[in-house]
Amino acid sequence: MRSTAEVFDDHLERRTAGDLEGDLAHNYAPDVILLCEHGPRTGRDSVRESAEQLAKQLPDASFEYLVKHVDREYALLFWRADSLKARAEHGVDSFVIRDGRIVMQSVYYALEEK
Repeated sequence: MRSTAEVFDDHLERRTAGDLEGDLAHNYAPDVILLCEHGPRTGRDSVRESAEQLAKQLPDASFEYLVKHVDREYALLFWRADSLKARAEHGVDSFVIRDGRIVMQSVYYALEEK
């Protein structure tokens, strides 16, 4: 069984490489809960839609991971991103990782158009 840190690190590596589908298949539970500004959503499709929306808002963005913490089954990521179109500041994702899969993720960021 992969540890929380292993799943979290693999998630970040796959997203950095642009491997959304591999990330979903390898790291997310099929019934993952996503908490965001649109309310709670369930399933990998909700994560896919959220990632696609972020990519539209920040096309070809460069991401910076400012803080990463892992404690037992919990992980926290502070991040920011920059693209020619917009910038995301104060990005915060939190995760619950059980049995080698992300079972809950919350997402927040402040988008600033350029």
